[in-house]
Amino acid sequence: MKLKPTLRSLAFRLSLSYALLFFIGLVLLLALVHLILSQRLLQNQDRDLREDISEVLSLYREKGLPGLRALAMAEVQEEGPENYFFRLRDPEGRVIFTTGAERFSHLPWPREETPGPRFLLFRLPSGVRVRGVVFRAGPYRVEMAVPLRFESRALREVHRAFIWGGGLVLLLSLPLGFLLSRRSLRQILAMEKVAREIMENRDFSRRVPLSGRGDEADRLAESLNALLRQLEVYLRELLQISDNLAHDFKNLLAHLRLLAERALEKEGVEREELIVTILYESDRFLHLLDTLLDLSEAETGLIRLHRERFPAKDLLAEIRQVFEPLAAEKGLRFEVYEPEASLELTGDRARLLQALFNLVDNAFKYTPPGGRVAIRMSRENGNLRISVEDTGPGIPPEEIPRIFERFYTGKKTRGRGLGLALVRAYVEAHGGKVEVESRPGQGSVFYIVLPQTSSVEIPHPTRKTGLKIFNLFSIFL
Repeated sequence: MKLKPTLRSLAFRLSLSYALLFFIGLVLLLALVHLILSQRLLQNQDRDLREDISEVLSLYREKGLPGLRALAMAEVQEEGPENYFFRLRDPEGRVIFTTGAERFSHLPWPREETPGPRFLLFRLPSGVRVRGVVFRAGPYRVEMAVPLRFESRALREVHRAFIWGGGLVLLLSLPLGFLLSRRSLRQILAMEKVAREIMENRDFSRRVPLSGRGDEADRLAESLNALLRQLEVYLRELLQISDNLAHDFKNLLAHLRLLAERALEKEGVEREELIVTILYESDRFLHLLDTLLDLSEAETGLIRLHRERFPAKDLLAEIRQVFEPLAAEKGLRFEVYEPEASLELTGDRARLLQALFNLVDNAFKYTPPGGRVAIRMSRENGNLRISVEDTGPGIPPEEIPRIFERFYTGKKTRGRGLGLALVRAYVEAHGGKVEVESRPGQGSVFYIVLPQTSSVEIPHPTRKTGLKIFNLFSIFL
C-alpha cells in the first residue's frame, strides 16, 4: 500500500527522469565511442595494408611472380588460412594464383580499374567485416583481404563494458536519484505540511522554515510566508469587520424594532413621526447594503454602468448645490473652479457624482472651521482631472497605501471605511484612477483621473440625482 504513493511522488518521477536521461546519454555516448573506435581501428588496418602493398610492389620489382607467390604463402602461414586472402590476375582477368580463405574469393570484387590502390569494405553473412584492397603490380591485378576480427572483438569488449557499467550505474541512479530528489524537495514537503496544518487547525500564524541556502525553494518559502502574513492580517481584520457589522446591524435592527413597538403604542402625530424615523433608519440600512453590493460588483467587474454623455461641469454644479449651505454652517471657505473650456464626459452620471461627493464630504468632515475646501476640474493629456483639496489634518504616510481598502479605518477616521473604497471602485470601473497627496498638518489632495472618451457609449436619459441619498451616505459612511 505504501508503494503506490512512492511511485506517484514527484521525487520518484524526478529520479526516473534523471535515470532515463542518463540512459539516453549513455546510448548516445556508446554510439559515439563505437563510431570513433571503429574508424580508428579501420585506419590502423588500412595503414597495415598500405605497408603490405609497398612490400608486394617492392618484391615484384625484385623477384617477379615467384616472389609474390612466396610472399603470399608466407603471409597465409603467419596469419592463418582464415585470416588472409591473396589473389593474382593477369591483364585478361584470369586467375593466376590464389591462396588463403576461399570464402573471400566470392566477395563482390569490382571489375573496374583505378589508378591507385582501392580500399573496399565487405560484410560476411556471419556479420564479420572484411577489409579488401585492389591494386596493380605491373600488368597484374592483385586482390588482398583480411577479416576485421580484432575490430569486432574490441568493439564487443567496449559494448560489454558500457552495458555492465551503465547498467550498474543505472540501477544505482534510481535509489540515489530518489534520495537526492527527496532531499531537494524536503522544503516543498515542509510547505505542504504547513498548508495542511493551517487547513486542519486554521492557524495562519504558522510559517514555513527556511533552509538558509537562498535557492529557489527558499524564495518560494519566503513568498509563501509573506502570503500567510497578509492572509493573517486580512482574516484578523475581516473578523473584526464582521463583528463590527454584526454589532451595528443588530443595534440598528433592535432600534428599528423598538421604534416599531413604540409606534404601535402611539397615535396621531407621534405615530407618524415614529414611522418616518423608521423609514429613515431603514433607508440607512438599505443604502449600506446597496453600497456593499455595488462595491463588490465594481471590484469584480460585474457592475452595470448606465453610460451617458454629459457636460463635466454638471458634476460641480450639483456638488456646489449640496455643500455651499453646509460650508456656511461649518465656517469653511468652499471654492469650486470650473474649467475654462467646455469638457464632456461619458460615464455613469450618478456613480461619478457619488464618487466625487464622497471625497468632498470627507474633506468637509475633517477640515476644521476656518479651513478651506477647493475643487478643480481640468483637462490633462486627453483625460479629465478633478482634484479635491482640503486644509485638514492630513493622512499619516503609513496609512495612505491602505485608505482605499474596504472597511479600512485609520486611527483618527470616523465611519465604516467604505467611502473611499467605493470611490476607487467606481472610478476604476470607468477606466480611471484615484490618487492622493497628503502631508500631516497641511491637508490632503485627492485626484480623480477619467478618460474623456469611452469605447462603449450607451445613451441613457439624464437622471436627476437624489441628493437626499448622498446625505444618507454621508451619515453612514
